[in-house]
Amino acid sequence: MTEQARRVHERFEVELDVTVLHGERELTGKTINVSLGGMFIAFEESLPFGTPVKVRVTLPALKEASDLPATVRWVTPDGIGVQFGPLRAKETWAMNELVKG
Repeated sequence: MTEQARRVHERFEVELDVTVLHGERELTGKTINVSLGGMFIAFEESLPFGTPVKVRVTLPALKEASDLPATVRWVTPDGIGVQFGPLRAKETWAMNELVKG
């Protein structure tokens, strides 16, 4: 099965500034693509597969930063892919607004 066939949500090329929070660490980067289920974040740091993190991002529809729960699911030399945990209703709405625009 191809990677694209396994994806549940379509990915959209979107560039947003993000901060990945892991313990005391704050790693800054930019999104390469975003879906309703997660995002790929480009930065020079790396975190191991399965690491729980929070992704601090300002979703355009909310105009304020949100800390989204996530887990590292992809690790490449260019960054990490994260899968979102449960999102609140307003964050789910804002993600929908982002990807449909």
